[in-house]
Amino acid sequence: MKRKLVSVGLLVLAFVLAVGVAVTAAGAAASDKPLKKVVFLTNYVFHGRHSPFFVGMDKGFYQEAGFDIHIAPATGSGFVIAALEGGKADYGMAESTSVVQAVAKGAKARGFGVFMDITTSGLGSLAPFPTPESVVGKTVAASQTDSARVILPIIFNLKGLDPSAIKWQAADPGVYFPLILEGKVDLFTASIDGDVPALMRVAGPQGKTVYFSSFADWGYDVFGYFLVTTGDQIAKNPDEVKAFAAATVKAVKYSIEHPEETAQIMVKYNPTLDYNTTLAQWSQSIKAINTPYVARNGYGIATPDRLQRTVDLVSRAFKLDVKLTPNDIYASGLVAR
Repeated sequence: MKRKLVSVGLLVLAFVLAVGVAVTAAGAAASDKPLKKVVFLTNYVFHGRHSPFFVGMDKGFYQEAGFDIHIAPATGSGFVIAALEGGKADYGMAESTSVVQAVAKGAKARGFGVFMDITTSGLGSLAPFPTPESVVGKTVAASQTDSARVILPIIFNLKGLDPSAIKWQAADPGVYFPLILEGKVDLFTASIDGDVPALMRVAGPQGKTVYFSSFADWGYDVFGYFLVTTGDQIAKNPDEVKAFAAATVKAVKYSIEHPEETAQIMVKYNPTLDYNTTLAQWSQSIKAINTPYVARNGYGIATPDRLQRTVDLVSRAFKLDVKLTPNDIYASGLVAR
């Protein structure tokens, strides 16, 4: 391959796509116009949170919008943004905080829809860690591109704590459970709608209790996950981006209304997943989607004031030299109210 990949992680992605591990929509829409093949990256290995994308594929929502969608997993929001920058993916989902930090460093990634209103991210452990102060000096497992590496330092800054007091243990998400169960780390980056239900299923029979420390409870008041692409894509193909957003909104709303069927569809495409765990995960995700903010403003919508609060929080925490506005990180008007 002549074009050099931007990272080893992207090489893995290229391999995944080449061997066909990424899931692709079957069939074609009843249209003379050929479907456009697009690669969509989830922020993490597949679990319940990602179910709506498979529902959209299964129900033909993406095909109807003109897409032959390939869904591939990633190892964090940083990975997703790097893949978009490197031309290895067309769309993805990423933590809003990671988007702000990346744009400040010159990345061309931009959000165009809100997939999840508030974060479900936090830290998982086998002992309680009720406050940020209790994490000082403890070892936290996280991949190099995991958004927790961005969020936790923000929280530490808000609490007047030194972010360098966090002891990061670089690890692939696939080994988080063995690391925590074997006592090799104190905590690992986790989500209430992904890792926690899955770890409980493993740790319970061993007589171990799983604890979760929520970033939202620790003062992290920003958007959860954005749908993301590049600024160039939005500028050149706004109608395509709108169509992708509309198909995703349709898929999310269907998934919320039919949680059991949603879990069944997810397991159908990913047979290694457990149905009950997947349903529990998606049920937690729904709580982070159906918030009072969404009830007021509509699903997928980002208001300027909340975007500005996200920008200000990240800029202050990381002492960003670049002055960013909501328009720098997010393209409004691509999700219909």
